[in-house]
Amino acid sequence: MKMALDCLTEWHSWRAQLQHKGERRLLVLAGSQAWAMAQAQILTDDLQAPILWLGEHPSLRPTTTALAINKFKAALGQEYNGLIFNAFSGLHPDALGATAGTLKAGGVMLLLCPPLTQWPDYADPDLTRYVAQAEQALALNSPFLQRFVRELQHNKQVIIWHQGAAFPPLPCLSAQPWQPQVDRKGCLNGQQRHALATMLHCARTRTPMVLTADRGRGKSSLLGLAAQRLMQSGLTLLLSAPNQEAPSQAIKHCASPLPFMAPDAILAEQPKADILLIDEAAAIPVPMLLALAQGYCCIFASTEHGYEGTGLGFQLKFQPKLNELSPHWRKVHLQTPARWSAQDSLEPLIFNLLALNAEPQSPVGIKKAALHTRWITPATLVDNDPLLQQLFGLLTLAHYQTRPSDLRHLLDAPKVLLAVTFQGETPIAVALLGAEGALPPPLSQGIWRGQRRPRGHLLPQSLAFHGGLATATQYTYYRIMRIVVHPHCQQQGLGSQLLAWLQQHLPQKVHCDFIGTSFGASPSLLSFWQDNHFNALRLGQNRDGVSGLHAIMMLRPCSIAAQQVLPLWQGQFSANLQAYRQGIWPKDLTAIYQQLSLVPAAHSAKLDSLIAHDFAFFHRDLVCDQPALLRFVQSQARPDTLTIKQQEILAALITPGASPRLVAAQYSLSGYKAATQQARNIIKHFFKASSES
Repeated sequence: MKMALDCLTEWHSWRAQLQHKGERRLLVLAGSQAWAMAQAQILTDDLQAPILWLGEHPSLRPTTTALAINKFKAALGQEYNGLIFNAFSGLHPDALGATAGTLKAGGVMLLLCPPLTQWPDYADPDLTRYVAQAEQALALNSPFLQRFVRELQHNKQVIIWHQGAAFPPLPCLSAQPWQPQVDRKGCLNGQQRHALATMLHCARTRTPMVLTADRGRGKSSLLGLAAQRLMQSGLTLLLSAPNQEAPSQAIKHCASPLPFMAPDAILAEQPKADILLIDEAAAIPVPMLLALAQGYCCIFASTEHGYEGTGLGFQLKFQPKLNELSPHWRKVHLQTPARWSAQDSLEPLIFNLLALNAEPQSPVGIKKAALHTRWITPATLVDNDPLLQQLFGLLTLAHYQTRPSDLRHLLDAPKVLLAVTFQGETPIAVALLGAEGALPPPLSQGIWRGQRRPRGHLLPQSLAFHGGLATATQYTYYRIMRIVVHPHCQQQGLGSQLLAWLQQHLPQKVHCDFIGTSFGASPSLLSFWQDNHFNALRLGQNRDGVSGLHAIMMLRPCSIAAQQVLPLWQGQFSANLQAYRQGIWPKDLTAIYQQLSLVPAAHSAKLDSLIAHDFAFFHRDLVCDQPALLRFVQSQARPDTLTIKQQEILAALITPGASPRLVAAQYSLSGYKAATQQARNIIKHFFKASSES
């Protein structure tokens, strides 16, 4: 059904009022995709540029920017008069949350979707991000969408137009007009003026500061305004953020060039600066933030709730540590919206739909006799939204980059388990686990040889391909993706109790060979997992660019088969570490190595030979395979076909820890790929496969 002329006139008049009031709204177009797209074009036909259309689209006017759903980050830092989100292309929660913040005051977000009763069973393309193989998504229904639809229908400010029905009545608007007024300093309200003055004072007195706000409060623009004033006063500034896109508004509001460096680059190079501005600080790991705070006078700006990271972990984990480091630090929080009216209904709606304001309930004292642990299903969470909010709030504390997509993963991903410890009815500890492994032989061989890399299955893939454990993909793992204890209940053994409960109850619920974990190896975390009988089997040689820590993978056996194979894997891991320590060993790994509980080195010559063969003839990784390649070459007679130079190049390339790039430069090779290919070609000489050499 198309809009009648009088309805269209009413729509235009209502939108003019919306603009005057500075509010934003959501209009849901529920029906077929063709119908929804046609109505969206009619409803936005009079809008001035810029307009953003996400997802599949018809032919659009030049004033409309079209982006694929997964390219939503290209819209960050922009502002739009209209926003069309085609959920037929996938309801990507991060994209929804991020782009809603780009809609200007007076704008309407149009959400195109299937009929609401059918939507949870729709083959949503976004579901493919939560399964190992795309076809698995076809059989899934979506508890996330069940909740999403329910919340849309219960919200009186949401306009829902069903295909075949008349155009819906439009909600009444607030009586208060809204018009932002920019003062001579560039501020839009009193809170901004106070925040700017505090930032300037803190910078000039070298006092650390934390500026927090939800989106649309002008936090990043204030960073830019402050930077301009400080540089004019002669101070040297440096800007950092989790990625280069995050501080675009800060750069935009600074008239002078504002140099940017990634956090890990700053820590590595230690450039000189009077003040370090850090935008979206909640998306940066706490150890890295503390290291930056030790080296610089920092102004930290952080979104409280958002798609880049959660401010809850930042608030509960980082700020107490900052207090120990600099007790005189200052904090300012912006509440007043700068880009839309305080009466805006879109922001609280998006917060609710994506659980962006989820927070754990604070427990009242811990009585161990009152504690109990049980499994919680997605169906339970959909039917109990307060529990969902509390559990998701707890999970946000376990990782510095919690995103709205993590909510959908929790509710929709298959083979995800949630174990929760309660004090009475209050959740105080939670472990989120995902099933991995038990892969079919053709896929396992493809992973081993570097030819396949299916989504998910982190532990078996990495242990096989990077760790050189050929049979790793055959076993079943439940990886603990997150485990967290409420901050008020920590240091009481609750995390260890939860792991012990999992060890006992997980094999009763599902077939499981190993419980596993992968994390950044800090001393405290390494002690925690080792104390709970987890065994290290892979250690990353390089620091993670985001966490600043070396990744480590650890397993605890559950089945008899796992108990039998684990010592063999541990022996191989110990032999590889021994080889790296005798080769080129990063100094910062020494402390981790000394803390590890290792079995005696005991490599398998047969496995080393298999690694060497499949490195030579397929696509295994040179740096990861260096220990096995070195042992293999040392155990073999030297082929007569190798020249002296080839022997020198090979010796340099298979030295454990050696950089292929540096070796390439030493021997006038074009780069990493050329050096790796040279190593493959030389290793081929050790096998009786002359036709392939």
